[in-house]
Amino acid sequence: MPPMPLLLGFALVVILAVVPPLIGGYLVRGLTSYLIFGLLALAVGLITGYGRLFNLGVGANFGVSAYTVAILTHHSVQNPLALVAAALLAGFLVSLLFSFYALVASGVEYLMLTFLSTAAFAAVPLTALDLTGGDNGLNVLGGLQPSFGLNPLVGNNFYWFVLGVVAALAALSWYVLASQTGKAIQAIGRNPGRAAAMGYSVPRYRIALTIYASLIASFGGWLYALQTNFVFIDLLGVANSTNGLVYALIGGVDTILGPLLGAAMLRALTDQLSRAGTQSSLFIGIVLMLVVYLIPEGVLGLRHRLVKRRVAARGEEVAEAPEAVAAGLKAENVEAL
Repeated sequence: MPPMPLLLGFALVVILAVVPPLIGGYLVRGLTSYLIFGLLALAVGLITGYGRLFNLGVGANFGVSAYTVAILTHHSVQNPLALVAAALLAGFLVSLLFSFYALVASGVEYLMLTFLSTAAFAAVPLTALDLTGGDNGLNVLGGLQPSFGLNPLVGNNFYWFVLGVVAALAALSWYVLASQTGKAIQAIGRNPGRAAAMGYSVPRYRIALTIYASLIASFGGWLYALQTNFVFIDLLGVANSTNGLVYALIGGVDTILGPLLGAAMLRALTDQLSRAGTQSSLFIGIVLMLVVYLIPEGVLGLRHRLVKRRVAARGEEVAEAPEAVAAGLKAENVEAL
């Protein structure tokens, strides 16, 4: 029998596949965008929540992949399979830089290296105006061919396509984290010294996590380019990476669904407040402060806290998975969705 988290995830995918198209209109377009940025948040959550590496460079993977799609379409490359392969390859190459940082630094040093590298990536479009369009951005050419013939603005097919990609990547991430490799990654994130003493290769697992999370973000950048048919310099900046971190923190950085939920919640709130008035940033800032203060573990993390309290009130002990005990991990964090 499939584990409960997968059943819940499958039920959520079915609901998202059926209900929004029935309502139609802006809801489908908005949810498509939320799902795409949810991949950025998921990538940040994997590195920060499970690997305990505060990486402010994930947005660079997102932006580089999006720019790769746009640039190639200007050079007569419009085959959708070639574009997705190129986008992932570009994201992989960027991930090698951040993987090197994971080998030589940690803590504040790692944070600053990823921050400065992302700032450097954001300056690249200004030095290659003919290639990137500079401040003006760059259109994605080729009509519907790069998006497999799916129209992001008409019908629901593109929305279902994005939902399928996001669901597949979320399920794959859950599977990876529930495996022995995932448990080792969590053990290293919690206590690298102890994990190394137990025989885990800390550098190898950190490199693997960085590359995997970067590819998740690269999928998001590829989908973003297909949806908007336009890329711009802000996708490469620190702000994009910071937004991904905020999404993950709001939803629950130690879960799979948390970052996706956080991205949807905050972007929906931003959209609504932007229509309501010019002080949207102020209200969003207040909401973020309240969330961080009241539920620092995130929205889905709050559910785990309530479950713990209910179990403690009944005088029961929370069981731990045998494999997680050796690594010092709680069972709910091993199987968190």
